[in-house]
Amino acid sequence: MSQFRSEDMALVQLFIQSEAAHDTLHALGQIGDQEGCIQFKDLNAEKSAFQRLFVTDVRRCDDMLRILRLLKETVAKEKHVQGRGAERAELSLHELHDKLLDLEKEMKEHGGAYLQLKKQNNELEEHDWVLMRGDGWFANAYKSGVSMVAPSRDGDGGTEMADMEGGMGHRSQHMLGHIAGCVPYENFADMELTLFRATRGNMLLKKKDIDNGDGFYDPVKDEFVKKCVFVVFFSGERSRVKIDKICDSFGATKHMLPEDQEERAKLKSQINEKKEDLKKVLDVTQEFKLRKLGSVKDSVEDWYEYVIKEKCIFVTLNMFNYDVTHKCLIAEGWCPEADMEEIKRALREGTSVSRASVQSVLHRVQTKETPPTYFRNEPVAQGTQSIVDAYGMARYKEFNPAVFSVTTFPFLFGVMFGDVGHGFMMAMCGFLLVRYEEKLKYLANDEMFGTVYKGRYNILMMGIFATYAGFIYNELFAVPMEVFGNTVWCSGESPDANCQMLGTVAHGDNAGNQLQKWLRTNIDDAYDFKKQQSSGVEVSWEVYPLGSDPGWAHTANKLNFGNSFKMKFAIIVGVIQMVAGVCTKCANCLFFQDWVTLYWVYIPEMVFINSIFGYLCLLILTKWTTNWDATYVLNNNEIVSIPQVYCKYEPKERQITNLPCWTAPFEYSKDAASKLYGGLLDTTEGWCMKGNVATAGCAVYELNGKLIVEQNTFGNTTMPSPDLFNPTTCADGVGCMMYKQSPPSLLDTLIKMFMEIGSVPVEASTITSQGTIQVCLILLAFFAVPCMLFPKPYILKWEHEKTKSHHHSADSDDDEAAEELVGGGHDHGHGEFDFGEEMVHQMIHTIEYVLGCISNTASYLRLWALSLAHAQLSEVFWEKTVVEIGLESSSAVMLFVCISAWACFTVAVLMGMESLSAFLHALRLHWVEFMNKFYFGDGYKFSPFGFSNVDQVLGETSD
Repeated sequence: MSQFRSEDMALVQLFIQSEAAHDTLHALGQIGDQEGCIQFKDLNAEKSAFQRLFVTDVRRCDDMLRILRLLKETVAKEKHVQGRGAERAELSLHELHDKLLDLEKEMKEHGGAYLQLKKQNNELEEHDWVLMRGDGWFANAYKSGVSMVAPSRDGDGGTEMADMEGGMGHRSQHMLGHIAGCVPYENFADMELTLFRATRGNMLLKKKDIDNGDGFYDPVKDEFVKKCVFVVFFSGERSRVKIDKICDSFGATKHMLPEDQEERAKLKSQINEKKEDLKKVLDVTQEFKLRKLGSVKDSVEDWYEYVIKEKCIFVTLNMFNYDVTHKCLIAEGWCPEADMEEIKRALREGTSVSRASVQSVLHRVQTKETPPTYFRNEPVAQGTQSIVDAYGMARYKEFNPAVFSVTTFPFLFGVMFGDVGHGFMMAMCGFLLVRYEEKLKYLANDEMFGTVYKGRYNILMMGIFATYAGFIYNELFAVPMEVFGNTVWCSGESPDANCQMLGTVAHGDNAGNQLQKWLRTNIDDAYDFKKQQSSGVEVSWEVYPLGSDPGWAHTANKLNFGNSFKMKFAIIVGVIQMVAGVCTKCANCLFFQDWVTLYWVYIPEMVFINSIFGYLCLLILTKWTTNWDATYVLNNNEIVSIPQVYCKYEPKERQITNLPCWTAPFEYSKDAASKLYGGLLDTTEGWCMKGNVATAGCAVYELNGKLIVEQNTFGNTTMPSPDLFNPTTCADGVGCMMYKQSPPSLLDTLIKMFMEIGSVPVEASTITSQGTIQVCLILLAFFAVPCMLFPKPYILKWEHEKTKSHHHSADSDDDEAAEELVGGGHDHGHGEFDFGEEMVHQMIHTIEYVLGCISNTASYLRLWALSLAHAQLSEVFWEKTVVEIGLESSSAVMLFVCISAWACFTVAVLMGMESLSAFLHALRLHWVEFMNKFYFGDGYKFSPFGFSNVDQVLGETSD
């Protein structure tokens, strides 16, 4: 029963020998599939992290985790690493630390050497491209007749001007210098502009892109960089210095570019030789790296998991006190009472493995501290429990709302998302997640998919309820179905023989052209049209087996019918769920023996909500279950029910034997109908049919020996007037009348319940003595408000004063016992008491509850609103894409395109955004409308020490 209320928790104290502490915690962390069962308290909260006993071990674990994360990242980058199997030899924590430090040192040295080699290789590649592009540039320069100096290589790759004439001390005006190299493609435009401005245009810049695929790999940034070759021709030493600095500032690499073709060819040959030698060195270096990574690839994950567990153990050990005298560690923590034997077994196992001389001791501590809350849920309820916990953790032993929510949450979602097709798609997604949950478990740590995976049972149930609601709404992708048979509505065009016969009888030759629909009935069994005799059988209408009748589709009043049903259903569901929340408060009061809250909060709340909204639900159900075709207003004074049984006339006795009854159906003349009953029915005072319009019959009622025939009040304002037609006028023979009652508007009824107290017209009444009942309910609701507001604060004040006076006359031991007995509740009766604060709190609660009952009931109308929006969107997508474009185009290709577009809209909008919207609204209805009726949610969660909860233990992300 721990799903309903928290497990019974106990505060325990552990005395563990120092040499057995590590192995004991390891055994405790393995309990319950590594979920653990003890939540340890921090007994060293006043100490900093550096003052704790095992801080060195924690630091060592952090250092190892850092190295292991680096290894995991490196192995992930290198795609060609071949594992050689995990190491079989078990290493101690110190041995593993030394091994990882040596491995890190080797990897750093190798990484540094590899970085330099890769950088040199890039420089050689760039120089090769510069020489290749330089051939074209110098060839063009020679064609134009420009003379250039032979460049001499300086330290930074620039060229110096030299004398062209041997022994002469002057320079030719045509002598130019140049700087060549490679620059990142994205920096070239800025460098070109800067060079132009710095030299005032006295330079010539040439550029050529390097076509080498993704570009040059930069090992420092771990990315590919696109570069281009450039050469700058200039004149003068000052220009050379400026251009040299500008090239450096834009990340350009400068390379030697000889003018002489033979020198360029010779330099190319040297570069190619260096590239070949460097490639061999790179291959050897990379092979060493892969071999080194391959030796540890299959062991990294195991080492990482091992070190994480070790860190959890040492972090937890830092929470223990160290008894210097007895050389043992003292720990305190909360655990479920049901797991006591498992804890004792783990203690014995830890002592046995460590070969400690003294057995660990488990001692139960008596305390008044509030324990943590722990619900032992099955996997199917864990997703819903997470939703409830996100609102707030239940108090210890408070009723768990997830017990209801595991069913009501997917049900409310299904009401808003009701469609057979959409629900089936969602249910299949949930089914696949549940079916392959073990295979998909490794993806649970992903932030996006993990949320979906943990709520897999919720998705399955939401899909099932959405499919069920789709059958109730009779919608398959907004298309009505006839799964449970044909529609029970008849029309002139219906192929049903009974429908055609009835249409012919009712409408004659125009039966096939009329648009009015009518329900199939057993009228053939109730009346013999050939003999014009009644069989005495009551006429009944056929009902569609499940859900909405498909005959409502494509009718003018389809929306009116659907909205009326969904709005009323939403109110009923909302009131039931809110009343269930209030009843849950009763369960809490009984469990905690909080009699004050039970009598002066719970009972007034139940009276208030049921006096108004429970009464509204009663009216809705009564309106749904009342046969309004057989309900009549008699003399504007009372409601009578006349079943649709046709009258039996006995000519010999000249009387109708089965009153009240109905006249013969489908008679075009009231005089002809009257002759069937020997003229007993007076037609001068009116008739239910007007002119020559046939009806299903007119009701006949006997009052004081007088037969009263149903009258037609359409457009007649005098007959419904009590001043003109009432029991007195009927008794005086002035006039009796009876007309069919129209279903009253419940909105008007609810408004007039408060605006016109006690006054309910007969034609607007739904139940007997409705006016008197409404007055009583208003009085109950009115007196329930002060009962919620005043008694509880004053009773608590009286109890506190009584307890206080008892303190002055009793011993301290008796004081504690009296304080426990007098409190009477789980949220009052202890500690300091402030009457003003309690009064304000109760006033806020009362106002919130009274106004909340109104606003929360209106809030449940979102069930209708989202259901309507979902159905209309689905219908629009289907009609506007498949029907109006695809089917009318008479093209298979266009139909395929339209169906594809419709499928995309369905998945993206309806299955994506609409499902999320319905989920959030269902979440709101549970958090606000349901849980605020009883739920405090100010407890704290039970977080035991276990290796499956490393994130909670370490307070960080283990990944």
